[in-house]
Amino acid sequence: MSATESRELTFSFICPVYNEQEGLEMFHNRLTAVAAKLGEPYEVIYVNDGSADESAAVVRRIQAVDKNVKYVEFSRNFGHQIAVTAGYDYASGRAVISLDSDCQHPPELITDLVARWREGFEVVYTVRKDTEGISPIRRGIGRMVYRCIRWASGNELTDQADFRLMDRKAVDALLRTREQARFVRGLVHWIGFRQIAVPYTAEKRTTGRSNYSFKQLVNMSTAGMYNFSHRPLRAAPAIGALLLLVAVIYAGAAVVLGVMGRGPGPMMHLAMGIVALFGMQFLMLGLMGEYVARIFDEAKNRPLYIVRETTGFPSPEKPQAVAVPGQVIQDKTQQRRFVLYT
Repeated sequence: MSATESRELTFSFICPVYNEQEGLEMFHNRLTAVAAKLGEPYEVIYVNDGSADESAAVVRRIQAVDKNVKYVEFSRNFGHQIAVTAGYDYASGRAVISLDSDCQHPPELITDLVARWREGFEVVYTVRKDTEGISPIRRGIGRMVYRCIRWASGNELTDQADFRLMDRKAVDALLRTREQARFVRGLVHWIGFRQIAVPYTAEKRTTGRSNYSFKQLVNMSTAGMYNFSHRPLRAAPAIGALLLLVAVIYAGAAVVLGVMGRGPGPMMHLAMGIVALFGMQFLMLGLMGEYVARIFDEAKNRPLYIVRETTGFPSPEKPQAVAVPGQVIQDKTQQRRFVLYT
C-alpha cells in the first residue's frame, strides 16, 4: 500500500489472535462483509499473540487473497491487552475498531458503532448485556471482578468489552499511555473525549474454548484496581484503625468482665494483641509491596512487546525525531506512527 492510500484509510480493524485457527476464516468473512457495506477504505490488522496452533498460516492464506489484510506477529505470548495495544500502535485509519477474532464480538454491530462515530462521538464502547454459552459461575466471577475494580478505582466499567471504536485523536491520546500492567478499558475511560455505550449480547465462540485464563483475569483485575487509584493503599490505615478500635472495644469489655469476675485470661489478651498487630502489619506491607512492584516494572522501561514479523505494511524509515519514551511521533515520509520505547 502506498503512502497516499495509507493516509486515506477511514477504518482500521484490529483483531488479536491467539489459537484461533478453526474460526478465523469465518470471522474474516463476516468482518469484511460488514466493512464492504461501510463503503470506505479500510485495513484489517491481525495481531498474532504467540499462537501455538496454525493461526499464522490461516492469516497468511487470508492475506494472500485480501490486500486489505495486515499482519503483526509477536515473538511470544504477551497477553490480550498488549495485543490490543499493538493493534492501536499499527493502525492508520481515522477510526480504529478493536474486536476479538472468535466472533464473540459480533462484527455486524460495527455499523452501529460507526453510526455513533458519525454523530460526533469520539469513543464508542460496547457493554455486554449477556454472553451466550457462558456458565453462571464464570459470569458471576466476572461481575465480582468488575465490582472490585469499581470500588478500588471509582470507574464504572462493568461488563465493558475491548470491542470499541475510537476516533484518531482518541487513539493518539491512548498511545501516550505505556504502563506495563495494561488495562485498556480503564485507560480508554481515563483519556476522556465524548464517549457513548452501545449494548450487545456476546455470541458463543465459533470453535474451541476461551483462551482467557484465570491468571489473565487476575492480572486484568489487579491492573484495574492498582493502576487507577490509591484507594487500596489508603484502605490499609483504615483497616488498621478498625483493628485498633476492635482492640479498644475488647479492652473495655475485658475490664468490665474482669470486674464481674468473668474476664479472659492474660494469654487471651496477649494473643489478641499479637493477632491484631501482625494482621495490620502484613496487610500494609502487602499493599505497599504491590505498588512498589509496579513502580519496579515501570522503572525497567522495557517495551510492551517484541514484534517477530510484520507483513502488509509500508516499509517506514526509522524516525529521526528525538522524543521521550512512550511518545507518539509522526514519520512524514510514510505517514506512519511510531512509539519510541527507549
